[in-house]
Amino acid sequence: MENLEFKIFDSVSQIGQLDWNRIFGDIPEGYAFYKTLEESKLNEFSFHYAVLFRNEQIVLIAPVFITDFNLDIAVEGWWEKFISGIRKIFPRFLIMKTLFSGAPFGEHGIIGLSGDAGNEDDLIQELIIGLDRFARGKRIKFLIFKDFPESQSRFLDHLLKKDFFKLNSFPAAQNELNFDSLDDYIKSLGSSTRKNMRRKIKSAYSQAKITVRIVDRVDDIIDDIYALYFNTLIQGETKFERLTKEFFINVGRNMQPNTKFFLYYVNGKLAAFNLCFVYRDLCIDKYIGFDYDISNRYHLYTVSWCYNVDWCIKNSIRFYRTGQTEYYAKLRMGSGMVPLYAYLRHRNKIANLLLKALSLVLKPDNFNIVNDNQICLKKS
Repeated sequence: MENLEFKIFDSVSQIGQLDWNRIFGDIPEGYAFYKTLEESKLNEFSFHYAVLFRNEQIVLIAPVFITDFNLDIAVEGWWEKFISGIRKIFPRFLIMKTLFSGAPFGEHGIIGLSGDAGNEDDLIQELIIGLDRFARGKRIKFLIFKDFPESQSRFLDHLLKKDFFKLNSFPAAQNELNFDSLDDYIKSLGSSTRKNMRRKIKSAYSQAKITVRIVDRVDDIIDDIYALYFNTLIQGETKFERLTKEFFINVGRNMQPNTKFFLYYVNGKLAAFNLCFVYRDLCIDKYIGFDYDISNRYHLYTVSWCYNVDWCIKNSIRFYRTGQTEYYAKLRMGSGMVPLYAYLRHRNKIANLLLKALSLVLKPDNFNIVNDNQICLKKS
């Protein structure tokens, strides 16, 4: 085995940005993104960085974080009621303090390897030994590699030799915008979707004065932005994180020129926003917020979707990525599903076997979506 040294850092600032860029290259959510997470008072999470050195040279970086994890995050219907009933007696039923590899709300997990990193099996072995040692010090027994794309499966599949099991995670919705205009995009959709979309757009703009501002920062309207975000947070069925006002301020400060806030005003009142990260030919529609009394009346979900698609087309952005929620609506509007995977292991072998069995019931495939990119079982 190679002579590798494992270290844990408690801040991305302890890793030189040049080293970070050498390991990761130019990625959508990089050094500034993790700096933003650390600075945003996200008290549910503790952020750290697992680093492997060879001869004092960094060869691997894996962002990690610690938080409580609800194993029933994908559950709905009868199972949801059953688990809620048990939690009235045992409040932490199916809730575990967990060490994650990834970011709590990154588009996907990332592990960076240098071009000369060496034998992948040895790297995984040293990474897991180091993470296990770190987890024991924090009294954590559950380790998850969260939401990794297919491109990292060849490396992470080595985990399957280390008692991990692999699951389909919630996929990411993404539109490939090979169109010359918004009208061409709309023509590509199904007949009922086209008619519904055009009806809503016509209705919205005929009933109200709708204007859109695109800004880099929202410090001066942060209370309004956060109120809209919070409206959407409490409406959602799947909640993994709760952002802070500081997050929305810090993305504007730290992540320029890649941050864009799309602000939707109805008759002069801010009624909706999208926070987007723009990188080369990719626009990540990261967070949305709505005043539902106004947005439902004036179809702002459809209005904002069409405006953003039009903006992407006009700015030669090929991919519009919209996250891991609202699958039914997004599939109708032409989204494809980008598969993501999770790797899980409990340090206790019996608990690990039980979790593997439980995962067959609680995995996302059984609830919001079906395998093979089929339509949702339930409307969001």
